Amino acid sequence: MQGPQYLDPETLEPYSGPAYRMSEDDPTEIVLRVNLRDGRFHGDFEDFALEGDSQGLYQTGTYRDGQLEGRFEVFYPSGVFRARGTYENGEQDGPSELYSETGQLEFRATFAAGELDGPYEAYYENGQLWEKKTYVADELDGPYEAYHENGQLWERGTWNMGEECGEWIIEGEARTFPPC
Repeated sequence: MQGPQYLDPETLEPYSGPAYRMSEDDPTEIVLRVNLRDGRFHGDFEDFALEGDSQGLYQTGTYRDGQLEGRFEVFYPSGVFRARGTYENGEQDGPSELYSETGQLEFRATFAAGELDGPYEAYYENGQLWEKKTYVADELDGPYEAYHENGQLWERGTWNMGEECGEWIIEGEARTFPPC
């Protein structure tokens, strides 16, 4: 690879066609299967060794002109579904979900241009709602609720541009913050 393009080693021209990356530990094991167009990732891909991943996750998705674009899915090494979401212009954008290996929803969130932006819900391993909140441009903004694992309310209040505001209930006690 030279710069942001993969070059054909014989012609030194940007390569178009199928491409593979092999494992450093086992040269017979494919760890990335992708297509290239004019030297850039383009089209469907399968990544069997996600960078920085120690769990052995597997990801599928699509590239357009070198950037992640459209729907992606991630799987545990066992083949069990782990996560899904979408990319636009290389940034996570739209609804996203993450699941435990047992199939339990861990969180559901909305992204815009790579930042949390919209409703966010997180769940305990037993399926009970843990937190329900809203983000605007990666900052907490709007109603907030958090629950104990048994479903009992832990705290409820409002965030305004990353700051607690107004009336809150925390562990059954009323607490007042600056007005929203």
